Amino acid sequence: MLLENESMPDDVRVRLEAESLDRAGYQVTVICPTGDFNAKHELVGNIRVYRYPKPIEVDGLLGYMWEYGYSLTMMFLVSIYVYLRRGFDVVHVHTPPDMTAMIAIFYQVLGKKFVFDLHDLSPELYLARIGKTQPNAIYRVLRYFERLACRRADRLIATNETQQGIQTDRCGANPEHCYVVRNGPNEFFLQDVEPLPDLRASGKMILGYVGVIGIQDGVDYMIRMLHELKVGHGREDFLAVIVGGGPAASDLKKLAESLGIADLVHMTGMIPFSSVPRYIASFDICVTPDPSNDYNDSCTTIKTMEYMALRKPTVCFQTRENMLTAGDCALYAENNDVKDLARVTVRLMDDPELRKTLGEQARTRLENGLTWKHQEVRLIALYDDLCERSDSQP
Repeated sequence: MLLENESMPDDVRVRLEAESLDRAGYQVTVICPTGDFNAKHELVGNIRVYRYPKPIEVDGLLGYMWEYGYSLTMMFLVSIYVYLRRGFDVVHVHTPPDMTAMIAIFYQVLGKKFVFDLHDLSPELYLARIGKTQPNAIYRVLRYFERLACRRADRLIATNETQQGIQTDRCGANPEHCYVVRNGPNEFFLQDVEPLPDLRASGKMILGYVGVIGIQDGVDYMIRMLHELKVGHGREDFLAVIVGGGPAASDLKKLAESLGIADLVHMTGMIPFSSVPRYIASFDICVTPDPSNDYNDSCTTIKTMEYMALRKPTVCFQTRENMLTAGDCALYAENNDVKDLARVTVRLMDDPELRKTLGEQARTRLENGLTWKHQEVRLIALYDDLCERSDSQP
């Protein structure tokens, strides 16, 4: 497995897929950058993980070129080492970036299979990060690599039907080779979880967010919504807890300070994955602030499903995949409007019965087909078909 934009086991989806394939009898190796885990080589359970030094962050176009050029080179070099030392039969590419597919295409020449696992739409992600809507030259280059990956892959995975439609309709992938394996919470979020006493001791309503803090994730919308709660609704009976880290975290702190709500916001930074369920269990209301746009409308956010698993009510914007995932178990704000997001949040703050009802409905909806246990069946079926149900080693 090749992973560029996060480390293992930090990436929840990659970890779940690797563990599921391991349980099904496949031997799995992951190549990824360092993150919170700096060991160059280690076993995570039965998963072999090889890490290369994470690239230095550089802003702008040169930053993209540096990050992807360096990362592809390092992944390719490490893959050669793994190929010579241990061998493998399948190259499973997690994207973005789609250009990682070039490594898999190289190994296809040597008779290896290529699985293309689409997490996010790279062209739309690029536009979301730079705050643009009109395609430019870089967007068109990203579209080229997207088409190349989809057309050359032996099997394709998408996290939802929206992304699968992109693979088949926009990129020309063979529909018979396409599978939907949705994001889904693992067993840590399906157990009874105790909240954190320190958070509950505040006596305030806890509004929570869990996830990456990137430009495209819209956590700044949450900060502006909190300001609206204070100024527009006269509410200060809450504490917003933002769990996670990312490139936009420092700007988020500055925004909270400039809006005069820093005392109402607690940012934890990165925490161990095992601690996440207890934070969510401590929340009264969960927030998925990703605004509706071409990128976010295609994303099934794992955080929303983790909220649902722990019976928490959610407020969010009307992205296509939010509405397909949460259905009537969440309250939606219209038109990416922070005032409307504040309005639905106040509604939940003032109605404990509604909070409980939405939380229970969310858990039931999840158990009826949206847990990872339901999704791993499709992943294993893909591999059993691709490898002809042999004892091959991914």
